[in-house]
Parts: sequence; structure tokens; C-alpha cells
Amino acid sequence: MALPKGLNFSVRQLEEINVCLTNLRWETEARCVLLADITGQLIEEQGISGQMNTAVLSALAAGQLAATKEMARLVGEQARFKLLLHEGERQSVYLSDVGEEMLLVTVFENSTPIGMVRLFTRTTVEQLKEIAQEARAEEEEAEDDFTVDFGQLLADELDFSLGG
Repeated sequence: MALPKGLNFSVRQLEEINVCLTNLRWETEARCVLLADITGQLIEEQGISGQMNTAVLSALAAGQLAATKEMARLVGEQARFKLLLHEGERQSVYLSDVGEEMLLVTVFENSTPIGMVRLFTRTTVEQLKEIAQEARAEEEEAEDDFTVDFGQLLADELDFSLGG
């Protein structure tokens, strides 16, 4: 299975992502919020991670979501499970996929109601999907422009080299 092609975000889109994560952190009183690509590469983070290695956490989260895809298949689900909750004694970790390309990790205190985390995460995921869709469209448009420009440049050079 091929991995999805990575997204390239503009500065404006990264700022929008930052606002989304900041809002989610504020609304859920989360310790930290991470956005990573589906391979676990950290895209953006908000909050106080302290001694937490967020790069490792995002990689482990990606592995967890990948494992749930197979679990879903084994129990007869058509699509993968879209979220995971790991409850600890004092803190919990809520993992949610953001389409097929990214994942969202929220670390929060157990005093925060899980329903509130789910509600605000769902809203944030939809916003992040829109940003990713916009980035994908811009990337496809740029690729199309490059193909046309490159093709025209090549034709012009061939004409020039052949004396035309």
C-alpha cells in the first residue's frame, strides 16, 4: 500500500492550522494538541509539552491509528475506526484521524469531560480537513501549471535547437 502524498501548506494555511489547534486547546483545556501527517511526522503543536517527546508521541499515535484500521477490517467495519481514547490515571490522550492524510492528538486532564473533547475535536477536524483540501487543490493547480510551463519551454527549446 502506497502512502498518501504529503501536503505542502502555505504560511497562511499553517497560521490557520495554528489557530485551530489553539482554539481546541483553549476550549478543552488540553495540556497540548498535536497535528501530524499519517506517517507520524509532526506538522504543528500547541501547548505545554514539558518533558513529553511530541515527535515520538505523534509517531506512536500514527501507529495506533494504522493498527485500528486493521482491527476495523477484522471485525467487519467498512472504514477504519476514526478515533481512539487512552485513559490514564491523571491524563488522557485522544487520537482522531483528519481525513486520510493527518491525525490529531489531544492530551488533556481527566477532569475534562470526554464529551467536550469529542465535540470540539469534531469541529476542529472539519476545519483542518477544509485547510487540507485547499492545500491539495493549490498543489494540484501548481503541478498543472508546471506541466504546461515545462512542456512549452521544452517545445520552445527544441524549436530553437532545430533552427526553428
